Amino acid sequence: MRMRFSWFAAILLLAVLASACAGVSAPPTGTQPTAASEPVVATIANPDALVDTAWIAAHLDDPNVRLLAIAGKREDYDAGYLPNAIYINLSEDLTNPADSIRGQILTQEALGELFSRLGIENDDTLIVYDGNNNLLAARAYWVLKYYQHPDVRLYDGGIKQWVANGNSVSTEPVAPLPPTTYSANDPDPELTASGEYVLAHLDDPETVLCDARGPGEYAGTDVRSARGGHIPGAINVDWVQAVDPDSGLFRDVTYLADLYQKAGFDPSKQVITYCQTGVRGAHTWFVLSELLGYSNVRNYDGSWEEWGNDAEKPTEQ
Repeated sequence: MRMRFSWFAAILLLAVLASACAGVSAPPTGTQPTAASEPVVATIANPDALVDTAWIAAHLDDPNVRLLAIAGKREDYDAGYLPNAIYINLSEDLTNPADSIRGQILTQEALGELFSRLGIENDDTLIVYDGNNNLLAARAYWVLKYYQHPDVRLYDGGIKQWVANGNSVSTEPVAPLPPTTYSANDPDPELTASGEYVLAHLDDPETVLCDARGPGEYAGTDVRSARGGHIPGAINVDWVQAVDPDSGLFRDVTYLADLYQKAGFDPSKQVITYCQTGVRGAHTWFVLSELLGYSNVRNYDGSWEEWGNDAEKPTEQ
């Protein structure tokens, strides 16, 4: 009797174990079962591209550091600026008025003349900043990188961060520097793309276009050229998603890496950014190239100002 019960108990125990195992699915072939995984924390690809308030404060008296206040209007600068910051008007000083396409980058010769007049030397460390969530400063940074100035950096957050960290702005006239003989370097062709270049890469699987405009512009409901819509195949990531509007700072790089990866951007592929006149595109260029370390990023300077007004170029809505 005792032996018969033992065999019965053993059979019953095996049945219970088999039933329990049947409720657990095996992991798919080639995958590893994991617990809740830790997010990958990214670091800034080019840490020298950004400076913070402490860095600015420590270098205010450095004769080889020049603060460049990038603004759209003179009154924006006059309302308050960092000590001894040099005013540069983005649309008047850093664009080419002779170009038929609005907002195009100034010429090599014009940059040399501008910086010579402002008293800037070729070996100066240039710090660009603005009061507009790094938008204008990023465009100026791209311009200076295009003409290969040796040392240019962006003050992350600009005026917002300067004031938020307990500092006051200046409204006293800045004494002009003695003129110099600044020589702008040759442009770096790998930082920009022409309309023809974009057109030639529309069907290139190794090239992805990033439309940095607002969703209405991308969809063609907000029309700012002869035609609305976007370049065929372009992915829309509005530039504002890369910044915290309250602090003016770029978002955390882990957030940014996730944002662009989920949108469909692969760091191993060529990315061409664009917007309306290349300003917002330059901001996205900065994020992808300098913060996230994408190895091949170009800013299409003509952007929708050129593409949307050219009836021969294809569009999507």
